[in-house]
Amino acid sequence: MARFRETVRTLLRERLLDAAYEAVADRGFDKLRMAHLAGAVGVSRQTLYSEFPSKEAVGEALFQRELERCLLGIQQGLDAHRDDLRAAVEAAVGFTLTLAGRNPLVKAVLTSTGEDGLLPYLTTRSAAAFETATAMADAYVSEAWPGVDPVARELAVDAAVRLTASHIVQSTASPEESARRVADTVVRVALSTGQENVAPTTR
Repeated sequence: MARFRETVRTLLRERLLDAAYEAVADRGFDKLRMAHLAGAVGVSRQTLYSEFPSKEAVGEALFQRELERCLLGIQQGLDAHRDDLRAAVEAAVGFTLTLAGRNPLVKAVLTSTGEDGLLPYLTTRSAAAFETATAMADAYVSEAWPGVDPVARELAVDAAVRLTASHIVQSTASPEESARRVADTVVRVALSTGQENVAPTTR
């Protein structure tokens, strides 16, 4: 019985987040109202607040869900190029930038205004996202390319995460071109000690 209740609660949470996602994509986070969200799913405000005690909690859950989906796609891009660092970085960064360009929630994030907007989740509240992405990338590079010097690896991973975030917020090039630029920078940093066994992509 307890397992059934937990399943129902999980389904309700996903329905609420899906409805919030659509509302934010259509009107922006500033105009999201908890009463409207409850009505869209067909639950009482009490039920909604028992799951998400505040609008900010909804924003945090939305951001975390999109981050997890993004990280999964990044992992798949890396897995497809385990023998080529440049190609792996380019694939992972390209996926992230393309997702940001077509994802309605990310578009809403970038157009939100005021203190009530979601933009802080990509700026002042981005520490958790940076830590998660950096830890995942560092662990992956350590396993896939053990020949990369530890110091160079740390610098390269940090550069990849921060440059990608910068291009999400403001970019003057296409996702493909931006991904190539980030990959070039990351490989240069990774090769900075001259001790790595990394096969660059031949172009």
